[in-house]
Amino acid sequence: MCIRDRCQNTALSDPVQVTGYKLNTYVAVSAYTTGGHKTSELKEILNEALRICDTYELMFSRTNPDSTLYKLNDGQITTVPHELGELISYGIQYADMSDGAFDITIGSVSSLWDFTSDNPAVPDNSDIQNALSYVDYTRLKLTENNDGTYTVDKPDKTVIDLGAIAKGYIADKIRNFLLEKSINRGIINLGGNVLCVGEKSLDNPFLIGIKKPFSEDSVPLVTLRLNNKSAVSSGNYERYFYQDGKLYHHILNPSTGYPYDNGLSDVTIISDASVTGDCLSTCLLYTSDAADDLTRV
Repeated sequence: MCIRDRCQNTALSDPVQVTGYKLNTYVAVSAYTTGGHKTSELKEILNEALRICDTYELMFSRTNPDSTLYKLNDGQITTVPHELGELISYGIQYADMSDGAFDITIGSVSSLWDFTSDNPAVPDNSDIQNALSYVDYTRLKLTENNDGTYTVDKPDKTVIDLGAIAKGYIADKIRNFLLEKSINRGIINLGGNVLCVGEKSLDNPFLIGIKKPFSEDSVPLVTLRLNNKSAVSSGNYERYFYQDGKLYHHILNPSTGYPYDNGLSDVTIISDASVTGDCLSTCLLYTSDAADDLTRV
């Protein structure tokens, strides 16, 4: 997904932008200097917004031994902060909506597939079948405590993986932070998650380009005109490899442990909250059969 945000309204300045590599993707946060902020002040606020990614990555990462989720999966803790419990709750809710086609306990399987390796390969089938025995979100029990934390009860060796839905949640948190700092016009871009903060202008909305799947050029498939909305794309072209002439992508079927083959290459959701778009785009890409039910929420 790309952003085409050249503004033709002379009342707005050029945006101030900060970038970084966070959450295993390219991240950019930009804002317009219309709220009385000096450029230097605005840039520091945006850098602070980027650091929010680090805070939540240390909470939601499945692979970082120092993260809260890693410790939960490893059996070191059972009580987690409110934000992690809330995100797990979202995962359970949308797993229910998709009848388990999307399952946040896929971690034991997804850990077998390394799509970032220089030499990725299909895991051994016996390893996949063994890992599948630990995949079942209905065995998760989530209890909210009086202090806002959550207690998570899960079977041993069940591994929660929130990578498919965490970026939307984080984007919403960054938007809330920017609004608290009186930044009312800007864009948050977390890879395939784009969140437009406020209205660029009534006559000149933010232009968000949707990438054409597997295309090597920068020409978008379609350009969206958005104000104060989130656009989230999920696609099988994001991480994949070929083995023996067959395409293997990162969207794994919790029933088989292998990539889905449902004819879908990309799903883009426009919504008010980015976490909603993240969850829905993920669920719809996991199974086209669930589309009718999910799009009614």
